[in-house]
Amino acid sequence: MPFSKRSSAIRLLTLSIAIALLYVGGCTKPSINFSSAFATGNGTNIIVVDTFTALMSTISYDSFPTSGTGSLLVGSYRDNSFGLISTKSYYQLAPPRTIPTISNQAGYDSLVVITRLNKYFYGDTTLPQQYSLNQLRNNLVYPGTQTAFYNNDSVAVNPTPLGSVTAYINPTGGYTSQLRSDSLMIRLSDVMGKQLFEMLQTYSDTVTNTTIFLSFFKGLCMNAGSSGPAAIYGFKDSLVMRIFWHEPGVVATPRTADFIVWNRALQFNQINHDRTGTPLEIFNTAQSPSPQAPVEVSSSATNNAAYVQTGTSLRAKFQFPYLSQLIQRPDFVSLLKAELVLSPLSGSYDPLLTIPPQLQLFVTDQNNQLGPPIAAAGGTYGNYKIDYIYNVNTSYSYDITSLLKRQLNDNQANAYRYGVLASIPSPLDNTTFNRVIFPDRNNFNQNTKVVLKIYYASYY
Repeated sequence: MPFSKRSSAIRLLTLSIAIALLYVGGCTKPSINFSSAFATGNGTNIIVVDTFTALMSTISYDSFPTSGTGSLLVGSYRDNSFGLISTKSYYQLAPPRTIPTISNQAGYDSLVVITRLNKYFYGDTTLPQQYSLNQLRNNLVYPGTQTAFYNNDSVAVNPTPLGSVTAYINPTGGYTSQLRSDSLMIRLSDVMGKQLFEMLQTYSDTVTNTTIFLSFFKGLCMNAGSSGPAAIYGFKDSLVMRIFWHEPGVVATPRTADFIVWNRALQFNQINHDRTGTPLEIFNTAQSPSPQAPVEVSSSATNNAAYVQTGTSLRAKFQFPYLSQLIQRPDFVSLLKAELVLSPLSGSYDPLLTIPPQLQLFVTDQNNQLGPPIAAAGGTYGNYKIDYIYNVNTSYSYDITSLLKRQLNDNQANAYRYGVLASIPSPLDNTTFNRVIFPDRNNFNQNTKVVLKIYYASYY
């Protein structure tokens, strides 16, 4: 058959490929097995190969922005796979937009912070947890040349809390043990409350001028206080600090005034983690090869698995250095399709420790920088299916044909320049702690695997 006819046949066959999911993981040396071949009767076949080694590793990035996300993350939780994670949130407040008229006979009642749930949680919601508010000692100002606050930034606070409360939170139901429909209320010091009340009552410059107020009351840090690990919850940044008072009369008239969040772009979450005693403990001492490159640890050093939790700076990396064997096959004509199927470790997730509903692939290289996203045939985030019943049929699948064609066209010495990073996409990347674990082929769990499935045209 002339080569032009052969090419036409190949193009025709490409359109008729049926996409299938065959599971495979990494191995210790290059190997190729043919799982099936589709004969056409004219000497041209489409061969499916599903045993290419995928080298897997976990990448830990130093820091990421957490300011202006609209979500306050507060609490702590000990995850057996990812370690102890604790979060606190910093924000500023401004005086009421309109200063109320308060009579000389009015009586102060209380000062509280009311913060609304956004229904996000990570951890054990059956345990009570303490929530404390500490006053900032410094204004919220970006450090150095930064244009945002990062997960490892912090601001000095007064050690004695202005107020605290211990409560249960039902995030999915949207209520707390305080029986408020969707909010948590923390009562603050009456010393501070009465001082602010008198400022409002006398129209003090401190409450009529925002700049002066921010110098007096620099802001608050909401944290989990001294309670043990329970869960991390998300709160909306529409919280208020509310003063309650009453005006005298035959029946006292209750009144309120709200101090509101000032410059929400400056609100940020500090995120700490301790991976001691987990498969990721090696990251406590692992060193970056250069100041610009993040730390990378092979899956063989982390219980034969790669980990994704962008809320603690972790992404999974996949490389295919042995792909060059494909073009060495005597029957190889051209690469038609490449599909990457990522199946999470069976038993590593459940409805409480949820895996991300969206996982995006990005191009990367030997420096592990986050490159452009891969436009998957199944959509930006590939094809996703979840199995909470048997824990074996969950997977993310992606068409990475274009990337692997570029790798095949390059020489073998540059094979390690090519790879993909699995990451939770924005905005969930820095506002949640959803996590997923991918086993390599040497993992004891053989129910789930990572598969690189290659379709290529063969002529013989």
